[in-house]
Amino acid sequence: MSYDLSLSRRSLLGGVTAAAAALPFLNVSLAAAAEPNASSLRAVHRFHIGAMRVTVIDDARFTFPAPAFAANQPEGTIGPFLERFGLPTDFASLHMQVTLVESGAHKVLLDTGMGEVTFPGNQPDNGRLIATLAAIGISPDDITTVILSHGHPDHIGSCSSNGAPVFKNASYHIPPNELEFWTQKPGTEESFPNFMLGVGNAQLLPIGDLIRPYKDGDQIVPGITAVAAPGHTLGHHAFLLQDGEDKLLHLMDAAVHYLVGPEEPDWALAVEMDQQLAAETRRRLFKQAAEEKLLVAGYHFPFPGIGRIVDQGPSWRFVPMQTA
Repeated sequence: MSYDLSLSRRSLLGGVTAAAAALPFLNVSLAAAAEPNASSLRAVHRFHIGAMRVTVIDDARFTFPAPAFAANQPEGTIGPFLERFGLPTDFASLHMQVTLVESGAHKVLLDTGMGEVTFPGNQPDNGRLIATLAAIGISPDDITTVILSHGHPDHIGSCSSNGAPVFKNASYHIPPNELEFWTQKPGTEESFPNFMLGVGNAQLLPIGDLIRPYKDGDQIVPGITAVAAPGHTLGHHAFLLQDGEDKLLHLMDAAVHYLVGPEEPDWALAVEMDQQLAAETRRRLFKQAAEEKLLVAGYHFPFPGIGRIVDQGPSWRFVPMQTA
């Protein structure tokens, strides 16, 4: 399956700017968020896909205005939905989970978390990836491959530090249009889109010589295949992990909220670059996951973010995997 992703800088930035303007990104309440501690270890979960050992690392947490999850719906839509599940109706607290896959000689990171980056309006509650890797006996120099799903700050925040690659022995993989877009020079005015482009420049330019492109269907390393999942950003990808008959579909940001995404797949997240395409992606991936009874992972789902997608007629539900 192919998509025309050749949109201009102006049209893409226009979409991000409109989304940012619609949300109080710089005035997000943290009253109900966890007490931030960027240096602490929070959680690790390990399991296997065939012979591949998979480690989920809770890297960060941030808050997001609840109305952002129903940006194309009438005002007030999201409140009753969240209230049904006993959740706050004004904000959502989201995890960020980096996945380490160890297979043969390969030590692969799927995205790199927030690193030293903090979203405007949030207090630092991020950057646990490197310390957690050390706690399980892995140095940044041991990482052989970094696969980036897209160029948002919460996915690329540990690619570089002080202008140098963090994982200096690794190859970095990112879709070409994502690299091109997020390394454009940001404007001088203070805005959320310029903040995001600034992070893209700071994180991606220092690793330029280590970057390799990938596209839909590429097996980036044995057992990890790229799955086009456009809409969130136009080059966004999910990943299929497979060893023998064992499979896991990592949704990345195709669905950001574990309830809203599956149960209301047509509701748009405000920062999605193409809201209709994002909805089509969700429906396609949820349908595949339910029909094939795939194990799934969500980057922002409640830790460890692993479970199943089950069919509910016109929509789906995420059922978390029971963990010991």
